[in-house]
Amino acid sequence: MSPSQRPAAAGVRAPKQERSQRSFDLVLDTTLHLLAEKGYAGFALTEVSRRSKVSVGSIYTRVDGKDDLLRAAQGRFLERMRAEHRTLTDAERWAGLTLVELLPALIAEFAGLLEREGRVLGAFLQRGAVDPTVADMGKSGYRDLRDRFTELLLSRRDEIRHPDPVRAVGSIFTTVYAALARALALDVAPTAAEGSDLPTLLEDLGGMALSFLRAEPVATPD
Repeated sequence: MSPSQRPAAAGVRAPKQERSQRSFDLVLDTTLHLLAEKGYAGFALTEVSRRSKVSVGSIYTRVDGKDDLLRAAQGRFLERMRAEHRTLTDAERWAGLTLVELLPALIAEFAGLLEREGRVLGAFLQRGAVDPTVADMGKSGYRDLRDRFTELLLSRRDEIRHPDPVRAVGSIFTTVYAALARALALDVAPTAAEGSDLPTLLEDLGGMALSFLRAEPVATPD
């Protein structure tokens, strides 16, 4: 997509020249690196300028301020995450595996993705608590992964014994995401996180999820 074809968020002025686009892409990538290193609390436009070697004045020709730069960087981050989601849930990667083989491995790879991108994702989660635009963009990324995750598991519907497979698979995604987000301290400062043995948690999440999907329905009294 050419610079003139790229949609611009509110408060962001899309560069018209390829050179300007490359410069702005560098600013966005630097913003994401800074968030990964220092979180939202350590994010400063002046530091982005210093590291990217793009002047503050030049940055202000593209954005109205720090918050707009953060939202533009979030858009770039979500593009990257959606590509990761497609790779994670690619049906061909998991072809030939039974539900018993697929689900624990999928949860482990899901955790690996969150662990790799956790500092940046956490910065946006924390900022989203006070910025509705950031929150809405984050929800769109969450829904993309949720839909792909559930679609992959529902491709093994014939191995699921729960009477409502769609509901069950959706609940598994919500539970796994919440447990991993807490274990990896995505929504809190790392120093506030509870200690967690991630390998044990992954083993237990995989076991609980399989048991939930494969348990025979419990008969209810008339």
